[in-house]
Amino acid sequence: MPARLRFLAALSLLSIPLAAHAELATERYAPAQLGMAQTMLERAKARAALGEAARAAKLAWQARLDAALTWRMTESAQLRSDALSVRRAAEALISRLAAQR
Repeated sequence: MPARLRFLAALSLLSIPLAAHAELATERYAPAQLGMAQTMLERAKARAALGEAARAAKLAWQARLDAALTWRMTESAQLRSDALSVRRAAEALISRLAAQR
């Protein structure tokens, strides 16, 4: 029985570096995801300015989704703050477009 417990303990220790590595893997892509959110928001604003409400709404929804994804991918306070700003701006645009219908 002690050999089995040692095996299980060793196995559990092996999973710790893998979990830490997985967190770092998403963290490194968060800035790019935020960039996508910002780009989609800018495109949505441009389409809204041209009067293309349907396309603007779709782009704003994509920006909102990308911003939410960014927030979940990182633990960086700055990235999370920026992602929240983009998300709120996208939601405001979505609301504005919906009110125009």
